[in-house]
Amino acid sequence: MSDKEATPFEIDVRLAMSWLLDRSVALESLSEEAQKIVRVVAERVPVPGLDDKTQALIDQHNRKAAEIEATQKIVSYERARKRAKEILRKESGGQVYAWAPVDVAAAWETTEIEEQANVGRLSGDMPIGLFYRGKINGVHAESEAGKSWLACLVVVQEIQAHKYVAYIDFEDDAGSIVRRLKLLGASRQDVVTFFHYYSPTSPLTEDDEQEFRRLISLKGTLVVFDGMTEAMAIEGLKGNDAEDVAAWHAKMTKPFAAAGWAVVVLDHVPHDGKRAIGSQHKKSALTGVSYFLEPVRPIGKGVTGKSRLKVEKDRGAWVRSHAIPGSTPQYFADLVIDFEGKSLPTVDLWPAVQADNKGYKAEPPERVRNDILAFLAENPGASKSAVRRAVKGATGDKDWALEWLIDHDQVSIKQVGQAKRHYPADPAGTLP
Repeated sequence: MSDKEATPFEIDVRLAMSWLLDRSVALESLSEEAQKIVRVVAERVPVPGLDDKTQALIDQHNRKAAEIEATQKIVSYERARKRAKEILRKESGGQVYAWAPVDVAAAWETTEIEEQANVGRLSGDMPIGLFYRGKINGVHAESEAGKSWLACLVVVQEIQAHKYVAYIDFEDDAGSIVRRLKLLGASRQDVVTFFHYYSPTSPLTEDDEQEFRRLISLKGTLVVFDGMTEAMAIEGLKGNDAEDVAAWHAKMTKPFAAAGWAVVVLDHVPHDGKRAIGSQHKKSALTGVSYFLEPVRPIGKGVTGKSRLKVEKDRGAWVRSHAIPGSTPQYFADLVIDFEGKSLPTVDLWPAVQADNKGYKAEPPERVRNDILAFLAENPGASKSAVRRAVKGATGDKDWALEWLIDHDQVSIKQVGQAKRHYPADPAGTLP
C-alpha cells in the first residue's frame, strides 16, 4: 500500500512509530493525532530514554484525560440523581411544578374564618396568640434582650401540646437550647419526641434536601430560625441586599410557611438602634407579625429581667388589635424572667396593661404623612432627624408616619456611608 492510499489515521500511526524509533525531531512537530498515539503507546509500553520534556507532556496529557473522565462521571451522576428525584416526586404524588395552580375555592372557604395568631400564647387567662401559622413572622432585638428565651418559651408551649417544633440555630448549640427548655418546664419525653434541633455550619445542599423535605412533611406548628444574619452569611448572601433576602426566604422559610408552619425568624439589631441590619428588606419579606423586643431590665441569674415586646408590623392586624393603641411600634406584652432567689426561673409573657383608651389607629395621621412627602419632594435625600425638625407634630407620630411611608413604598431609603437618606418614591427609577 502506497502513502497515497493510506488513511490519515494510518499516516499518524506511522509518524508516531517513527518518532518512537528516532526521536531526533520534537514531538510537537507531529500532528495532534500522532502526538496522542505516542502518549498512549508510551503509557502502555515502556519506552526507554524519553527526555524530561516529552515525559512531562505525556504526564500532563494523562492528568487532563483523567480529570475530563472524572468530570464526565460527576456530570452523569448529577443528571441521573436529578432525574431520579423527579421520578420519585412524581410517583409519590408530590408537587413537581413551582407554578402549579392554587385551589382558590379552598382559599375562599378560609376567608370565612378570621385569621388569628395561634402559635404561642400570653400568660394569664386571655387566649392571645403570638405568631401566625402559614406565615413568616419575626422578632428582632439587641443581644441579651431575651429573644431566644422568648422563642424557647413558645417552643415549650407547643411541645407540651404535643406539636412538632423545629429549631434551626445559627448562633448557639443544642446543649444551651435544651437546657433552657428544661428550665422552662419541658419534660424529657416531650423534647425527645416533638423537638427537632439543627445547627447548620454550611449551606443547604442537594444532599441535605431529603432531610429538609422530611422535616417540612412533619406538619409541625413552629419552626424557629435563630440568627438570620448568620444564616444568610453561611449561604453567601447579604442581609442588606433585597435580592439576597428574597433568595434566602425562598430557599429556607417559604417552604415551611407553605406547609402550614408558623415561621419565626430571630435577628439582631445594633446596640445603638432599633432596626435590624438590612431591616427594610427583611421586614418586607415577613408575611405575619414582626416584633421588636426592647430590653427594660437585664436578664440573668439572681435577678428579675424584663423586656418589652412591641408590634412593628402585622399584616393580619389581629395581634395589633390586642396591643396598646398608639404609634408603631405598639406595646403588646412584657417578657419577665424571674431568677431572683430560685434555681429554676419563672418565665411569663404578660399582656400589656392599657394606661388609657385613645382608641386604635390603623395608620399614622394623614396630615403628618402628607407633610413628610411634601418636605421630601422639596428636600430629597433628607435624614430622619431633618424630617423630624421640619414636620410639625408628635415625634412618635412623625417616626410612625415615616416608617409607614417606607413600608408602603411611598418613600425609599438610600445608604450613603453611615447615613440613611430618604427620597419620595420614584417608579421611573431615576433616583440617584
